[in-house]
Amino acid sequence: MSDAAQRGARDQRNAVMRAADTDRIQVAQLLTDAAAAGRLQMSDYEDRLTRAYSAQTYDELDRLRSDLLGSSVSPRRGGACEPAPSMLLLAIMSAFERRGRWNVPRKLTTFALCGGGVIDLRYADFTSPEVEIHAYSIMGGQTILLPPEVSVEINGHGVMGGFEHGVAGEGTPGAPTVRIRGFSLWGGVGIKRKTRQPQR
Repeated sequence: MSDAAQRGARDQRNAVMRAADTDRIQVAQLLTDAAAAGRLQMSDYEDRLTRAYSAQTYDELDRLRSDLLGSSVSPRRGGACEPAPSMLLLAIMSAFERRGRWNVPRKLTTFALCGGGVIDLRYADFTSPEVEIHAYSIMGGQTILLPPEVSVEINGHGVMGGFEHGVAGEGTPGAPTVRIRGFSLWGGVGIKRKTRQPQR
């Protein structure tokens, strides 16, 4: 078999090979890079992101990034996910905030005592297909903002306070799942889906 024929056969195998979670996450990061740099309009970005998370083959993912050359992310074929390290955010008579681009770990714990905080996942880079957030508020409050495509499971309780459960659970097939646990005492944990706004 000639070199060209071998390359063609290899390309055809790659096109039908099943993509792994790692590949979908890396292409999502590449798309976020492009949107942050102004190379994708927000509507195009969200459409491609939805298709990236639901992609089944390498060929589908390659089509989504084919016009975005020069990105710092170079998706690799398969391999295990490497989540960012677990994170603890504290607000003790103070505040914490995570907004914009940041790496979401597989496990995140937040604690607000007479303080407050905001966790904004809309522009963040997911490093795992499953994220667990343990949120605790005592005489304080915190808000978790979710992008439209993620799925969410909430199992928290409020004692003389509130722990929001009103967010619809199902997101885009294949998108990360965010599981939120915890409690509030004389405080609150607000959980909201919020659309992305164009970055300035």
